[in-house]
Amino acid sequence: MSNSEIRHLDITDLERIQRFRTAGYGGSVSDALANLGVRDTIFAARFAALRQGMQLIGRAVPIKLHSMVERTLTPQEQEAQRAKWQEEGGHPQKRMMDTVAAAEDGTILCFDCGGDMQPAHFGEMSCQLAYAQGCRGMLLAGNCRDTQYVLKMPDFPIFSFGTRPNAFGGWGITEVNKPIYLPGHLTHYVRVMPGDFIFGDNDGVQLIPKDLVDEVLLRVEQTFEKENEEREKLAAGMTVDEVYRLYGVL
Repeated sequence: MSNSEIRHLDITDLERIQRFRTAGYGGSVSDALANLGVRDTIFAARFAALRQGMQLIGRAVPIKLHSMVERTLTPQEQEAQRAKWQEEGGHPQKRMMDTVAAAEDGTILCFDCGGDMQPAHFGEMSCQLAYAQGCRGMLLAGNCRDTQYVLKMPDFPIFSFGTRPNAFGGWGITEVNKPIYLPGHLTHYVRVMPGDFIFGDNDGVQLIPKDLVDEVLLRVEQTFEKENEEREKLAAGMTVDEVYRLYGVL
């Protein structure tokens, strides 16, 4: 399929999210991508939802973290750090939240934690702030915490490597909304670019390249309609011979 044949929709990301939630599931998204020649965007099985039934869908905002030895900075080091942050546009976590606030509603924070699994990298108050700015979930290659309260939020799914109670341990945000690499399932890493789309459910998490989001959505919806028709006929008692004659291998 040529680029000119890739379809695009004039809708908001929140509308995309709702349509994917209605019609999409991991298998149909994967099949649509595979038929478009994309087979290397499935994330590692280590990414697990805080609970079954969560759907993580939205536009990626990649964030790069780096481990740091926890120590007390000298006054001179503190001043140098403040000057550096001011030159870059503010504290890194504030820049992250500013980026979410400036983006269209429906973003997903994607954290590359550099393999650091010692601390928790995100907690409930940060989730609340991100949600208030339009964020709709997290893909976290690290730990989250405060999950008792995160799970009470109306719409903030998290797929992470795990949970830990401690925030201490030493880490900092080094890049905001720049490409990152997260562990993959069929490839060692999956590159996450700003604006790519994330789709996660009970079957796992995968990335939809930003230029293919609407084409995948339309194919997923077509599959949804076709399979609903098949379900009705199967429930009505269609014979095995009729099934394979009409639909081929299911």
